[in-house]
Amino acid sequence: MWNRRQGVRERSGALDALFGWLLTHIDPHSGLWGEPSATDGLMRVVNGFYRASRGTFAQYGLPVPHPERTIDSVLRHARDDRYIRRDRQTACNILDIAHPLWLTRATGYRADEVVSVARQLLADELQHWVDGEGFAFRAPHPTTAGDRHTRPGLQGTEMWLAIIWYLADLAGVSDALGYRPRGIHRPEPAL
Repeated sequence: MWNRRQGVRERSGALDALFGWLLTHIDPHSGLWGEPSATDGLMRVVNGFYRASRGTFAQYGLPVPHPERTIDSVLRHARDDRYIRRDRQTACNILDIAHPLWLTRATGYRADEVVSVARQLLADELQHWVDGEGFAFRAPHPTTAGDRHTRPGLQGTEMWLAIIWYLADLAGVSDALGYRPRGIHRPEPAL
């Protein structure tokens, strides 16, 4: 019995430390952790935000700090053609946009722009479907022919179906899909 209580206390202390670090190290001007780079722009920090917030704030159903700044940053990133142009899209890069915008949607901040981005990305994603095979992880393009990530498979299909749901929900049409993501990509908190 002592070991079980000790384990709960240690886990609670670790969570307190983790959330404390996240809350004190987020940039209040960007709503992200980290700085953009000259070579990658916001890609790595937006990806880091998705991963950190998905594993913490989203898992526990807690609001993220500085959600309006996060929206500003993610929408700025969503204009970066290096990652968003239809022929350059990957499931990770689009999930990095879709989930943070979905996670911060309750603010209503820049809602028209969020819906516009969601609809455009949704239209792009639906073009990537291969009948009878599903989705590839990376958008097909002549320059990436032969790349294993451009062949439809389970990973790409699972990720894109989750992304499509998030984008459709942002656009107000997710009920028409007839499914809701489960597992790691579920929209509900774990607890």
